[in-house]
Amino acid sequence: MNTHDRCIPCLLKQVDQTARLFGLSDASTAEMNDRFRYFLQESHNNGSPPEMAVFIQDLLVSYTGNADPYKEIKHNSNRQALAVVEDLRASVEDSSNPLKTAVALACAGNIIDYGVFSSGIDVRSEIESILVRELAEIGSESTGRFQFAEFSTALDTAERLLYIGDNAGEIVFDLILLETIKGTYPNLSIYFATRGKPILNDVLVDDACMVGIDSVATIISSGVPTPGLVLSLATEEFLSIYNSCDLIVSKGQGNFESLSIPDQRIFFLFITKCEVVANLVGSSLQDLVLVSKRKELI
Repeated sequence: MNTHDRCIPCLLKQVDQTARLFGLSDASTAEMNDRFRYFLQESHNNGSPPEMAVFIQDLLVSYTGNADPYKEIKHNSNRQALAVVEDLRASVEDSSNPLKTAVALACAGNIIDYGVFSSGIDVRSEIESILVRELAEIGSESTGRFQFAEFSTALDTAERLLYIGDNAGEIVFDLILLETIKGTYPNLSIYFATRGKPILNDVLVDDACMVGIDSVATIISSGVPTPGLVLSLATEEFLSIYNSCDLIVSKGQGNFESLSIPDQRIFFLFITKCEVVANLVGSSLQDLVLVSKRKELI
């Protein structure tokens, strides 16, 4: 998915709010905005929104002098989510359909995204909101954009699952889903992919280990520097695993925006956070989406 004209105001807003989140001066904030506007002119919107976000991250690193400015934010998000992990497990265990509940919770956890909510997120409040939401209404299949039956069928025959992670904090919800999948399909080989270097609040190998994903999956770095899986930037080692898996879960809107090649192995799992993507998948803002058959959506 190339960057749409309607993506530009959101990207500019991200530059401004990111600078203010990290306490940069008005002068530095203005400089960052000017440099990003020049970058946009030169790039001619050539690339996906996650590829554009790398330039914003590079600007932030240069102005803060911190190679991983979101590190403490990520750790706090992980700790706050881990504080309710037993509540998440109980929600799944008490459900009449544990797998569907785990999928819905993992999808709902995608709200923890500093790429979209760049001014900051009340992680604890978002988690509490997710926990109190009526699970019976999460993932309504009436729109055809929460294809749980198709996903369940795909799991029945899968041998190797690749789960492409997205954000810190949210990965605790991913852990619950992966635990549920592994409990239901004990012979399934599971791989969990992270980003290759710090970018926004996206998950790195250390984050995934911090929340215990290594207990249910083999954690691998994709090698990409983008907040979305751009295959042309991935390592050969990762691509070998990617190509060998017969089922792929692509978590988060950034991965949806980056994986633009139709691939029937992929199920996209995310919350729609912008009108461009919502229109593309035929959903409303804040809808939970679980969808395959990408060739029908682009």
